[in-house]
Amino acid sequence: MYAFLEMRNITKYFNGNKVLDKCSLSVNQGEVHALVGENGAGKSTLMKILAGLFTPDEGEILLNGKKVNITTPKQSQDLGIAMIYQEVRLFSDLSIAENIFINRQPLKSPKFLRLIDWNKVYSETTDYLKHFSLDIDPHTPVKNLSTGQQKFVEIIKALSQNANVIIMDEPTSALTEQEIDVLFDVIRTLKSIGKTVIYISHRIQEIKMIADRVTIIRDGKIIQTSDVKSVDINTIIKTMADREIEDRYPKLNIKPGPVVFSARNINFEGRISDVSFDVRKGEIFGITGLSGSGRRTLARVLFGIDGPYGGVIEINGKKLKNITPKIAKKNGLCFVTGIGTGEGLINNMEISKNITITDLLRVSRFGVIDSGREFNIARDYIKRLEIQASEKENVDNLSGGMQKKVIFAKWLFANAKILIIDEPTAGIDISSKVDIYNIINELVLSGSSIIMISSDFSEIIGMCDRVAVMYNGRIQKILSRDECTQEKILYYASGGK
Repeated sequence: MYAFLEMRNITKYFNGNKVLDKCSLSVNQGEVHALVGENGAGKSTLMKILAGLFTPDEGEILLNGKKVNITTPKQSQDLGIAMIYQEVRLFSDLSIAENIFINRQPLKSPKFLRLIDWNKVYSETTDYLKHFSLDIDPHTPVKNLSTGQQKFVEIIKALSQNANVIIMDEPTSALTEQEIDVLFDVIRTLKSIGKTVIYISHRIQEIKMIADRVTIIRDGKIIQTSDVKSVDINTIIKTMADREIEDRYPKLNIKPGPVVFSARNINFEGRISDVSFDVRKGEIFGITGLSGSGRRTLARVLFGIDGPYGGVIEINGKKLKNITPKIAKKNGLCFVTGIGTGEGLINNMEISKNITITDLLRVSRFGVIDSGREFNIARDYIKRLEIQASEKENVDNLSGGMQKKVIFAKWLFANAKILIIDEPTAGIDISSKVDIYNIINELVLSGSSIIMISSDFSEIIGMCDRVAVMYNGRIQKILSRDECTQEKILYYASGGK
């Protein structure tokens, strides 16, 4: 008896480096098969070969026992394979419906007129949105959706193609707890009708909840495949990292100092209403909430990306009625963005240039950038933050965890003292998460203050001194570390008072 999908002895080289070494994966029909490993282990590369983005240097792929040739995404799609990528790949100015049916819109009769049946496009999209419990007009431009809602549009797009194999790469990295529940219900439905799901995630607890089997990949090699019921979380983590991860949330107990940042009665376009809070020196102040709560909009307003706003922002006693990123940076405030937002890094550029971009005067002489000085400074940050690459490496070639470290490095280079950090560990493996948390610990030890925006309640509880819970653009409650639980966060995030 053959498996529904087989990848045999897949080997792949990039620039002479072997990134996949004779990887063999076997997946059954109607199975949720999890694929786990640290950042850079080869998970996404293996799946991008299945999706037709990369061509293997060695090995073969079999579908239903027959060898298939996949060299383009179109060939993969024609074979009934769809991949939902970690980064959102939608046209932001087009509507939800237009994105879902792009390049395959249903046509009206007679055929020779080739008129798009827009009624069918929008009615089918409405049905899909209802299935995901999304009360959204299908005419809505994608750019007006939250990150979580955009992720669901990606998933709907794949499902609408009637794919038999659906690859989900970190599907819950931008979703709230409630949205994850909806997604899991959809995955269970897919499984019940014989669809196959390959599920890539760093959230091991999710894998225990939704997957049938789990395959662990490390350093480009398949290490083992196990039934999920027969393996515990600690064993999976240890096998992924090839070592024990002792403390997943290494929070330091530091006595906060004086107030260094204040927001007073912040309002913005009806999306943020009367938000007020203080942050002290050496404090990690968390902001969380469900999708659409306004937490990320608030971060963008505080840093001056979105505006104008009502209210007052105060940094180290200095009142700022209007703030821009330039003014924020001048006053020691920075915004460490989430991976995939397009705001944190300059794509297709060296690590060194991404690090020094925040203060070019420090690496310039007579108005010209001194490449030697730039490389030396970048090399120092690469060493300090344990970024596994050279200063000349292109940031696009880094894993998510390493990219996040580069974003930290550029703001450390700018001498930022108050850091707004958006989704600090979304899409990052467990050991890399601990690295990020330890960077945050070093920052607060040196006197910096952190505003941590996160949809991961466990992370918020594990690392923050106080937590502001948002609902409908307002801070519903600020919880101390001692009283902060998942139940209380969810209560206030759902509108409880």
